[in-house]
Amino acid sequence: MPTTIITGTPQDNCTEIHLKVMIFSPEAGFKFEVTVERTCFPTKWHIIFNLFKKTGNDFVQLVGVDFEAEKKVEETAIATMSTQGIGVLQSRAFRKKVYPLVKAGASQDQIHQEISDAVQQQ
Repeated sequence: MPTTIITGTPQDNCTEIHLKVMIFSPEAGFKFEVTVERTCFPTKWHIIFNLFKKTGNDFVQLVGVDFEAEKKVEETAIATMSTQGIGVLQSRAFRKKVYPLVKAGASQDQIHQEISDAVQQQ
């Protein structure tokens, strides 16, 4: 992996964040976490969706999905989630739309679209 160095300028005012906004058990033996991330230089908003399955007394991660906001409306929605948490409709969309696709091993495009739709729920 090449080394990349990015320097900020004096007008840049960005603080990186990594914030768990939801831990949810959609069915017995499973749980998922939704995390909001913001990286700087350049500023990018991400949703990290991690799916876990209970094995014995512990939960083991099955899959992790890193969704990067590509549209301004997605960036705004994720930024709002970082300060106000996940709304009821967003929570419902993650539970009923995103979780089943991730669990079933759906395509990256399908999962990306459902996460995009979920974060934009109001």
